[in-house]
Amino acid sequence: MEHLIQAYKEFSKKGNCGIAPFISKIHSKEDIIYNLLALHIDKIDFITSLLEKQTNSYNELFDFLAEYPVELKFSKQLFTHRENPEMNMAFLYGINAAKPIIISLLKSHFNLSEDIANFSSVWMTMVESWYSRLDVNNLTAKHMKDISEETAEIIIKLNKHYDK
Repeated sequence: MEHLIQAYKEFSKKGNCGIAPFISKIHSKEDIIYNLLALHIDKIDFITSLLEKQTNSYNELFDFLAEYPVELKFSKQLFTHRENPEMNMAFLYGINAAKPIIISLLKSHFNLSEDIANFSSVWMTMVESWYSRLDVNNLTAKHMKDISEETAEIIIKLNKHYDK
């Protein structure tokens, strides 16, 4: 298991290049990636359950996320490698697991109506924009919150414009 944890950390830093030292006659690249994705999904389930219990506000969300830098870096790698169907599915699993919790926090923080049009599209655009701007060398709560607020404000304005 320690071998897998180390591969997880290396993948989070270097993507596919990070797992090269873990490939052997016993463990193919595909096997390692499969096991890393399974581990990540387990971590997402654990983190999501904690998120639901420990986070009551939009501001608390980023303090909470800052406690999981390796998992955030891993998710950013999945986002970067979305052309790989398995990695894309794991990325989508993570954002969909957190979706009900985070949407509630977003709606409350930005005073959004419950019936905002196309919120699923808005959610996906926000997440993709957020990950594209996420600096894995600066996973502070402030950085993550700042890019989230900038992204959300632009997307909310666009959504209101097109709802007319």
